[in-house]
Amino acid sequence: MIEEFKTKELVSELVPHKGKMFLLDRVQSYSIENVCITTEIDVTRNNLFYEEDLGGIPAWVAFEYMAQSISALSGIYGRTKGEKPKVGFIMSVSSFKADIPVFKEGETVIVSVHETVRMDKAVTFDGVAKIGDKIAVTATLNTVEVDDPKAALGMN
Repeated sequence: MIEEFKTKELVSELVPHKGKMFLLDRVQSYSIENVCITTEIDVTRNNLFYEEDLGGIPAWVAFEYMAQSISALSGIYGRTKGEKPKVGFIMSVSSFKADIPVFKEGETVIVSVHETVRMDKAVTFDGVAKIGDKIAVTATLNTVEVDDPKAALGMN
């Protein structure tokens, strides 16, 4: 059975991000088998990255939308194994291309990411952010999953 995550509250259970740093509004679809997810973000004034003078959110924020979408997919996968959401880190963002400068207030950003390469805990994803059917941003995110974030950062 495929679970639905159609509210911000339900999606928040999938990721370690909390408070204003939690940016996703809904999961539109996902596939554990194909390692992909599509999420939605509503552009509103109460978003952490909203800039009044732009009337919206700078398009560069799409890489964080992609990262949180990856995190949500990891959270969904973890649920199938009875695990809590894992912490991951973005190691790099490459091939970033924005066809628009700003996501405007009132728009819904549709983000799709899919895994392209996995080498143990190092995982590469291709991401696309759209407004409607129009591609707004594309990027490749290189990530790493960690079991103990403090140990990974040398904080133990």
